[in-house]
Amino acid sequence: MKPLKLIQVGIGGWGWSWVQVVLSSPHWELAAIVDLNHDLLNKACQYYQLSPESAFTTLSEAIQETEADAVLAVVPPDFHKEVALEAFAHNLHCIIEKPLAGNVEDSLAIIETAERSERKLMVSQNYRYKRAPQTVKNVIQQNIIGELGSVYIYFQKAPKFSGFRTEMEEPLITDMAIHHFDQIRGILDLEPISVHAISWNPQWSWFKGNAISSVLFETTSGAVVSYTGSWVSRGWDTSWDGDWRIQGEEGEIHWANNQVIIKPNDIFTSVFMKDALESNGHLHVNLRSLETEERWASLQEFYESIIDNREPDSSGRDNLNSLAMVLGAVKSVKTGKKVYIKDVLGIREEV
Repeated sequence: MKPLKLIQVGIGGWGWSWVQVVLSSPHWELAAIVDLNHDLLNKACQYYQLSPESAFTTLSEAIQETEADAVLAVVPPDFHKEVALEAFAHNLHCIIEKPLAGNVEDSLAIIETAERSERKLMVSQNYRYKRAPQTVKNVIQQNIIGELGSVYIYFQKAPKFSGFRTEMEEPLITDMAIHHFDQIRGILDLEPISVHAISWNPQWSWFKGNAISSVLFETTSGAVVSYTGSWVSRGWDTSWDGDWRIQGEEGEIHWANNQVIIKPNDIFTSVFMKDALESNGHLHVNLRSLETEERWASLQEFYESIIDNREPDSSGRDNLNSLAMVLGAVKSVKTGKKVYIKDVLGIREEV
């Protein structure tokens, strides 16, 4: 089918690599790039061999001068609302780099405007669309380890970021853990009802805000998820996905370094499993074959949701619950108390 046309807003930092993703996507044609920085626009046009006529300093100008079907927002979260609402005002769909917004109020404004405008709204949670997490999701759906009871997630990296991340109050929770929190929902199919968190910043940190956190989620099923993450590691790194131990009634899944290994409790299950290789009672699962992964898969899902006129995976309405996990964790850090997700979302219980 014919590609749709996309305007990308924001080409600094993470947005720089997004340009290449859009250009190499078979589903989208890059109609224009938008950024406040003239020098960066010129640099991008030269590097990616784009026409200078496709570069603009405002979204409104880009919309007026080009034909487009949708907008990609790759700007800091506090500006997501402004970009999205302008897109919807011009009858364009919108895909937003995570998180949906910086707070619930802005998120609801984006979601409700999209629904009134009958435009598609998707948050790019690209970590969902990888072979390893999709393999884990498939194993859980097959009920290989039974009902989940305990999940332990460990994440450790030391990225030398510059820019807005280094100025954030809670950079690890807000900018990174959103990926892992969303996978709790999107991959494990667990819905948190409460969160209790602490965070801190060691003396060697290059972040102004807290770059280490420990977070505990209680979920509707009764399973409990323990998350510990660091962005200023002084030891061995995990992969960006983290190191997951997922325990159920019938065994455990160990997902780390793009490997998925199952330790079943049942001796008969441990002998053989389709698409897995047994070794000393451990089942090394073959990773699922995917047509595309990462941000390319996000763009494909967004495209197909428009063509098929359906809600995209990780729609704005769905992703609000992942954002609430982040905002709830930040609130818990500040108050030192357990925070309920429904309170973050402002949901009142019926009497």
